[in-house]
Amino acid sequence: MVAEMTSKERVLSMLNRKQVDRVPVVTGSTMVKEYIEKSGGVWPDYHSNPEMMVNTAGLIHTDAGIDNVVVPFGMFIESHAVNLEVKMGRIDIQPSVRSFFSNPEEVKYDNFLEDKYVKTTLDAIKLAKERFPDAAVTAFLVAPVTLAGDLMGAENLSVLSIKCLQKEKQMQKMKNWISVALEINKIYARACVEAGADVLYYSDASASPNLVMPEFYYEVAVPAEKEIGDFVHSLGCPWELHICGNTTPIVEGMAATGANCLSVEQAVKMSEVTKIAGKVPVIGNITPLLMVEGSEEQITGAVRNALDGGAKASMLGCGTPPLSTSDRLKTWVKAVADWSAENL
Repeated sequence: MVAEMTSKERVLSMLNRKQVDRVPVVTGSTMVKEYIEKSGGVWPDYHSNPEMMVNTAGLIHTDAGIDNVVVPFGMFIESHAVNLEVKMGRIDIQPSVRSFFSNPEEVKYDNFLEDKYVKTTLDAIKLAKERFPDAAVTAFLVAPVTLAGDLMGAENLSVLSIKCLQKEKQMQKMKNWISVALEINKIYARACVEAGADVLYYSDASASPNLVMPEFYYEVAVPAEKEIGDFVHSLGCPWELHICGNTTPIVEGMAATGANCLSVEQAVKMSEVTKIAGKVPVIGNITPLLMVEGSEEQITGAVRNALDGGAKASMLGCGTPPLSTSDRLKTWVKAVADWSAENL
């Protein structure tokens, strides 16, 4: 029997493959409309106001009972910091990148840490650590393939991901984009860890088999993700890797990156991917839309299916939807606690 843990202890124990008092419940994003409104947040100010950001992100921990506090709200920060155009979305839609560069040499990142949204993230991490010392404060970051896709344009990434497997010149072109993305990744990672982040959560959505071939993932994405992962570990921080879609064909590669855990979507069969991943913890697999319109029975069933399949933490298959309701989030947390009481 493991003694009662704080949320931070629970999450870090899971990531380090140690016993836990109950299964951790974690999220990859916390831009929930209900919590924005309850905390007095104002769109789009909470993207650039660390107080508003932490007030909102903190409620998913203090009100719903989720074990981590995640900042920032979206996958646009890195792109904005290198002067790409960003559409700020709405209170229920995350910001999105709207422009791209023609070649890697155009990307300037010397003043990356001076960007207002980067500064907000770092200040929010510090504030969250101060306000919620018992929670696992997590930085939500864009992984190298997805960032390279933002820099060159998503359609260009898709085309180049095929061409680079056929011609060495095109492979060098891809590696040049990835190299720039990794330099930006490292600057941001170091700053987040120095600000106090307990965990770095990397989303590599564009590395999904839905968008690029598995051969590309193994040849290009795995080395890139491993490079940033090794760098994060050199800073003394654990990291998580999320990739969207049916990742079954690439889970072995995901596990080879050295990530402390792998986050997967509902498109995979948890019992299958946990077997492929071996000793690397796998989390996720719960349909995010259940937090918007799911019944108690549906939520409980999805939680149990994932945990019965070998998930080491309970997480949605992607970020927490902005239109999630607090009662459904609490139902999710309770279902995990009930499963833990019966099985741990």
